[in-house]
Amino acid sequence: MQIPLSNIINYMKIKVVVSNFFLKNKKIILPFFAVLFFISLYFLIDFSSQSLVAHDEGLYARRARLIESSANWFSPPFISPHHKTLGSYWFIALSIRLFGNSELALRLPSILSSFLCLIISYLIALKTTNSKSALISLFSLSSMPLWIQYSRYASPDLPFVLCILLVILFFLKSLDSSKYISQYFNLFCSGLFISSSFFIRSYMAFVPFIGLTPFIFYHLFRKEFTFKLFFCTGIAVGFIPTFLNLYFSVQKFGISGITSLFDFAKKQAIGEFGFNNLLLVPINFLYLTFPIGILLLILFVFTGSNNKANYPLLIYCYPLISLILLLCMSTSYPHYYLFLLPSLSLIFGNYITSYSSRFSFSNSTIRYLVFIILLLISSILLFSILRYTDLVFLYSKGNPLIVYILISLILLSYIASLRFLFNIKNQNSNLINFFYNIIIPQYISLSLLLNFGVLGNPNHNTKLFLKDAEVSSIINSNTIYLLGVDSKIETLLSYYLPSSRIVDDFEVISKYKYVIISNSNLLKKLNLNQFFIPVKKFDNHLLLVNIAS
Repeated sequence: MQIPLSNIINYMKIKVVVSNFFLKNKKIILPFFAVLFFISLYFLIDFSSQSLVAHDEGLYARRARLIESSANWFSPPFISPHHKTLGSYWFIALSIRLFGNSELALRLPSILSSFLCLIISYLIALKTTNSKSALISLFSLSSMPLWIQYSRYASPDLPFVLCILLVILFFLKSLDSSKYISQYFNLFCSGLFISSSFFIRSYMAFVPFIGLTPFIFYHLFRKEFTFKLFFCTGIAVGFIPTFLNLYFSVQKFGISGITSLFDFAKKQAIGEFGFNNLLLVPINFLYLTFPIGILLLILFVFTGSNNKANYPLLIYCYPLISLILLLCMSTSYPHYYLFLLPSLSLIFGNYITSYSSRFSFSNSTIRYLVFIILLLISSILLFSILRYTDLVFLYSKGNPLIVYILISLILLSYIASLRFLFNIKNQNSNLINFFYNIIIPQYISLSLLLNFGVLGNPNHNTKLFLKDAEVSSIINSNTIYLLGVDSKIETLLSYYLPSSRIVDDFEVISKYKYVIISNSNLLKKLNLNQFFIPVKKFDNHLLLVNIAS
């Protein structure tokens, strides 16, 4: 069949029009699709492959559901005084109210908060440095392993970081504005988010606030009384939810409703100083912020920055004071440092765009140090996937191809980046190109590994157990009793099975219809096999049915 000539002509015309449009607007179209792809990695998550981390996520999920089902979200729905303000659970509870009980609902507040944090940190970087440094800081923050992990984690950590960034952004906007009304509004909002952060993260809010104090006081106390009044009014208004929470807590538990909050803070902050912090924090810093942390450390040792950032009290003093406070705490976890990552990325972006060598051998030393690090990491990755193929198969849920593809992407990016590393024409520009060549594949790979449950899916077997058709029919219509169950699994089951009950008395267990125990040895040890038979097993746990009842 011959195609009409008119159709061919029309096709050629359309092709020319589309081609011309693309060529004229490629500076807009290409970034648009790049941004679209970047955003898609945040939201294209296979939630069927996700499971909660037992203690942290399980506890937040269970408590948030209690709040969601309560009539008063300011009154603690717990049977004993609680050690956190209820704002820690509000965002998750609201998400449960809107989207139901699912991993999507639990993790959506962190996903959205992380995305907003990237935008706000970019705006802050624009005000304190320049557009080139701001873009680098944006990619730096989004590619850090710790940031990627907690962007898909059911906790108040990312909403808390969002509050701190909003404090900084609104305060900077008040300094830039020439209109009084705008300054008043921005100062009010800045104060509002300072006190709101306390409602979300309790005593942890004091750490960034103390770190920000020199910057805020330096600029605020140079202003008239009215500006200070609006700032303090914002703080007072932001404390209203905390005040209501404490008021209802005192009504229910007495003075212990308040003292429990500060006793926990005292326990976390004051105690025996752990020298392990001084050893573990640098190690955690290097691998949880890779490659930004290690590149910044190398640049700091061998070069000096030529860029002068605006507001040095914000750029340098704030993270330094906050870091010292965190190091001095008796208890410290990696997620405590999340609010410092935007500052770290900002410093890195400002440093890498323009620097000069401290020594004559600086450039060559930087090249070979980075090369050795890449070689070491590549060797570890190759050895791991070749030596532990059974673990790769296990964690990929029988589909190891995605792991091999993404690891190959990272390794190829390392190889491709060497051309920038050893091109000595323009060291500054080449190191920036090297940086982009490394972190973009890293962001893609880590995001996809988390999105498809290869990483961050520690309780996959528990989820499979609960989704089993036979088990599902039982748990949907019966109360399940938990006897001697591992504490982490108990936390998860208390969320996934809201009607479950924890039993400590072995004497009365025989009267219950369905029981989950921790191992088969316990079944024989307690002589329960005359009453119960196993229905299903998961991770050394058994679901039993009572044949005598």
